[in-house]
This record gives sequence, C-alpha cells and structure tokens, in this order.
Amino acid sequence: MTSSIEFQNFFRSLQLLKFFVDIGINHFILCPGSRSAPLAIAAGELFRTGKIKLINTLDERSAGFHALGISTASANNVIVITTSGTAVANLLPSAVEADRSCINILYITADRPLRLKNCGANQTVNQEEFLSSACKLSLSTNLNGLHQTSDSDLKNLISLISRENLLKPGPIHLNIPIEKPLLILNKNKKRVFEIFDKEYINKNISFPVSEIKNESCKVEEKIIKQINLDHSGLIIVGPYRGSTSNLLEFNKSLEIIQKLTGWPIFADPVSGINSSLRGLVDHWEIIISINKISLNFEQLLRIGPMSSSNILEDFLLNFDGPHFLIKENDSRYLDPIKKSIEYQFGLNKFVNQLLDKKDITNIRNKALMPITNELIDKGKRIKKQIKKYLSINDHITEFSIANLVPEIWPKNNPIMISASSPIRDWLTFSGKEVFSRRCFSFRGASGIDGTLSIAQGIARIMNPLLLVTGDLSFLHDINGWLNQDAKNINLKILLIDNHGGNIFNRLYKNNLTKFEIDNLFLMKRHVNWKKLAEAHEIPYLSILSLEKLKEAFQWSLSIKKSAIIRVEINTDYEIKQREDLFKYIFDNY
Repeated sequence: MTSSIEFQNFFRSLQLLKFFVDIGINHFILCPGSRSAPLAIAAGELFRTGKIKLINTLDERSAGFHALGISTASANNVIVITTSGTAVANLLPSAVEADRSCINILYITADRPLRLKNCGANQTVNQEEFLSSACKLSLSTNLNGLHQTSDSDLKNLISLISRENLLKPGPIHLNIPIEKPLLILNKNKKRVFEIFDKEYINKNISFPVSEIKNESCKVEEKIIKQINLDHSGLIIVGPYRGSTSNLLEFNKSLEIIQKLTGWPIFADPVSGINSSLRGLVDHWEIIISINKISLNFEQLLRIGPMSSSNILEDFLLNFDGPHFLIKENDSRYLDPIKKSIEYQFGLNKFVNQLLDKKDITNIRNKALMPITNELIDKGKRIKKQIKKYLSINDHITEFSIANLVPEIWPKNNPIMISASSPIRDWLTFSGKEVFSRRCFSFRGASGIDGTLSIAQGIARIMNPLLLVTGDLSFLHDINGWLNQDAKNINLKILLIDNHGGNIFNRLYKNNLTKFEIDNLFLMKRHVNWKKLAEAHEIPYLSILSLEKLKEAFQWSLSIKKSAIIRVEINTDYEIKQREDLFKYIFDNY
C-alpha cells in the first residue's frame, strides 16, 4: 500500500466509515464541501456496495435535525458528515437538542491540518471547539492530517465512541483534519478500493468495550426504603427520553408499578405509554387547576423530565410528601423544583430492584385506590364537557385540534407535535386516545429549531407520520425541503396558521399594545402557502372547518408522499373561545 497522501486520505476514510458500520451505524447524512471530499467519496463507495443508507442535504443545520429524527425513531446512531468552517457552527442547534433529549448523533467534520491553524489560512477556524458545550465527547484524528492517523488510532476512537454510547446517550463530535490533495484520481480510487475490499468490505471488525458498572445502590436503597406501595400515591409520567428500543420494557415496568399500587397516572402526551394502561386520568391538568392543588397523596413517583405545564409545576412545589424521580440513563439533575430523590438508571432496572428488595414474587392487580377512581371519573366528566362545548362550535381553534386529532388520526400511525403552543394544548385538551400511537415532541431545549427536518427524519423510519406545527416553527425550518427526496417522504403536515405564534397573544395581550405584540413577538409574515407548497412540489389543501379535517386526513393518506393541510386560526376568536371553554368547565364541574 502506497503511503501517498492521496491514497491514505481515501483509504483511511473508507476504513473509518466501515468501522462505524461494524458497530451498527448505517444511516449517514452528507452535506456538500471540498475539505470533506475524501469522506464523501468513501461514503459513496459504501453506499454503492449496500453497506450504508446515504442521504444528502444542502443545509448543515437541517441535516443535524434530520439525523435527530432518524436516530429517535430507529434507536440507532446516525452520522452527519460536513466540511469545515461555518458548516460546523450550523450543527450546534441540533447538538444542543440531541444533548438535552438524550439522542445519539455522531458529527464528523472535516478540518484543515494543524499547520494551517492560527495563521490566517482561508476558512480555518477553531471549529474543534464549536460543539464542545453540547457534545459528551469532542475527539480528533491526527492533527497533522488523516493520512498520518494509524489503524490502531482509528480502532481506539471507535472503541471509545462505542463505550461512551453505552454509558449514556447524546451527541459526539469527531473532527478530522485532512491535508491536500482532497480528491483521488479514478484509476487510483479503483486501486485503493480493491485493497480495501479485500481487507475490510465483507469482514466485521469487533470492538470490545470494557465492562461498565452502574453504581446505583445508595440512591436505589434510599428510594426503596421510603416508598410505600400500600399507601396512597400518584404516578406522573413526563416525556419519554429513553431509547425507542427500550419502550416495550418501559411500559411493562410501568404496568407492574400500577398493578402493585393501584395509583392514578398523570401522563404527558409524549410519555410513550400505552393507552390500555390502567389508572390513566384524562385532562389531569384541568383537574389540578379546578382542585386548586388540593389533591391528597402521600408520595409522588415521577418518571422522566417535567412536562411543559406551569400548573403541574405549582402542584409539585406545593406537595410536601416525598418525590421519587426515575430517569432513563441520564446522570443530569432533572428536577427544577429540587424536591426529589433522583435515580438515573431507568424504570426497568428500578422496578426489578424494587421487586427484589421488597421480596415481591407474585404480581397481582391491586384494586384501584378510591382517589384513582375519583380522578378517572373527574377526567371523564371534563371530557364530556369539552365535547359538548366543541359540538356547538365548529370553528377551528388550536385547542379543538388538540382534542379532535388524536381521535381521527388513524391509531398506530405516529404523530409529532411541535415544541411550542401545540404541545401545551395537547397536554391540556387531548384525551388518552393520544396514547394509541407513538407521539414525539422535542422538549430537550424547548426550541422550535428543526421542526420540519426532525419530522422528515422520523417519517423515514415510521410512517405515515403526522406533524402538527404552527406557522412560525414551520417557516423557521423551511430548508428542510432541501433534504434529499423530501417531497417523497410519507409525512403529513397539519399546518396551524396562527399568524406568527398565538402563544404570544395569550401571554401578552393584557400587558402590551397590539403594535408591540405584532412587531416584537409575532413577526407576522404574509406567506402564500399554496405557492410555497407548489414551489416544493408538495400537495396542499386548506380547510375552513373542523368537520372537514377527517376528510382532509383521508385525502393526505391517499398520497404516499408529503402533503400539507393548512388550517387558519382567528386568534382573537381563539382566545375568547378558550376563556369561555374554561369558564364552562369550571361552572359545570
């Protein structure tokens, strides 16, 4: 094997990417660039031989979020390959969300070699530091160039990355300095690939990872000693941040806890739980509101991070009993009110330890506690009141969408809810029908970044997917349509056109002038949605009433590609109707 830089750049690129395939990564997203040429050509060769799935996109920011969606839905790591400079900076928003949402993404970025650093060389920046605040690891190959990186160096990097992914989920940044020449002649490429093919292409290299120990005894013993399964308690299930591959076991463990206790369950729409779970309470946020935080429980079992509910947070602040918080392999503190004992190794492990320590061998259905039955009945009454109110008001509102969509979107078909006002409305107004399929929302950093690209990524794995989004979130990631084959992804978009974010109207209506709200917060854009859809060759339908929504869903499902259904919200009417609905519920409770 020749030692020329041209040959070594290509060979090491092939070798590195194939090693990632060997540890189970097969989704690669490629962004354009010159410095990353050896990596791009290597990815193309692995794609040609059927070793990887390769997606290309123009915008690195959208690429990062697209990877987030694919990784979430598939439970597998995804690699994003970019060139140097500001391309790397564009990855930071998705890295922040991946970090806070506990999603595995590997960012591979090409860079200039060390000799060009800190001397004014074109397009040379301190990109190795750009993602360090959000990534659990920031690594590099040989700083003088990929061609000087050895076989053992690459294997050590892969082993380190494998171990880190087993320890905890989250993004990793691998920066790769590459010396020129960046391209390889066709005749030379053929020679290098023949050598690589013989040595690696059909051989799986193993990367042993040293034993990982989870030291959880002290926290586990403290919780198990304090928790009393025979006394009253409440289970609160927040957004699910574990791996999709562990969701079945998560639900089995939750079911065991409920069987042992008979406790009621307040669950977030994106908690990942099953709709058949016993003890589920509908419209629990409204119940808390009506009861003025006076529910009587002796203890709280909280599972996952906090839901996006100020009412729930007030309830937790005013609860004086013990709080037990179970996290899915997340070592960070997840309790903003700082009242809980936190256990980080997941619900499944916690339940197994609980059964063992309390010597429970026979799991039987304990009768639902009286307060559980009482709360379930209250939820049913509120559900009927909402339905009765909506039956005489066919105008489309954001809260009527949150209530109706989980019932008319086909069961088992996934839904993604934009991380702004839609997720808050779904928490308040959707019933337990929402749990008849997997629901996603990305609340790790609570931003609207990457909404369309994330949804496209999920829909590549799980489809048809319905994305429920406001106009602001949708426009913010309009470059998502530049992801490869975007129009052919089976994604249905329910576009709530509330003219710039109705949440700002609700928050500031009584304190700011209309001019201030419109120009400082809503930032309205007069968009011809039909023309925008046509520009990206996306089928488009606009509807004016709730009764047309089911028909619109059927239309979109008949198209095995992306489609947009737009509903326009009269924001003044929406705010008035929301106030009237709450008054109606409170008066008739």
